[in-house]
Amino acid sequence: MNPVEHVISTRQAEFERAFEAAKQSSTTFETKLNERLNATPEQKTTSVQTVTDAELNRAREVYEALINQADNTSTKVPNTTAETTATETKPTTESTNWNNYQIKPISAENEGKYSELIKTAAAKYDVPEALIKRVIQVESNFNPSVVSSAGATGLMQLMYGSNRTDPATNIDSGTKQLAGYIKKYDDDLKLALAAYNAGPGNVSKYGGVPPFKETQNYLTKIIE
Repeated sequence: MNPVEHVISTRQAEFERAFEAAKQSSTTFETKLNERLNATPEQKTTSVQTVTDAELNRAREVYEALINQADNTSTKVPNTTAETTATETKPTTESTNWNNYQIKPISAENEGKYSELIKTAAAKYDVPEALIKRVIQVESNFNPSVVSSAGATGLMQLMYGSNRTDPATNIDSGTKQLAGYIKKYDDDLKLALAAYNAGPGNVSKYGGVPPFKETQNYLTKIIE
């Protein structure tokens, strides 16, 4: 129970005694209180006679104490409900779907590897974590030291750049490159992956996914 709820709970009995008569009205307590305090002498004899001055004064004191307490604690107590809602509704970069493409999962033994680096790159470049993981698995099976016969190096098999065997550098650079292709091809993941594998020049040359068996197999390993 947070401090505001605690105050409300402990003051409940006082509130009930203070404005039992006033709460029967369809208006709010605050409105009823203002009506009583601002009423003319003539109105006081007809509008809220059932509420005594002592009751209203005590109710006002309790009401103001509660408001002051809420103001003092609002900057100290996090709004857990709002935070939970924001967390639940915030889009996640872990999604396995992308424009009708299903991203295949990685093997169980690779789950959790480089998770923080992947999460950071996913948020930085707005690329699904699941996609980065799957590309890493297909490219290197999460081995940061692997080098292909063509010279592609590291987790995401980069052809250019320094420190390509460094996981943080490799994941950041590879995700940035992949994000660039996704943007270039208007979120068409198939074309973006084809460009990542075969190069954007070949995608342009063939007007789509190149007819290379390697590239076509590459796509089927990552998406459905």
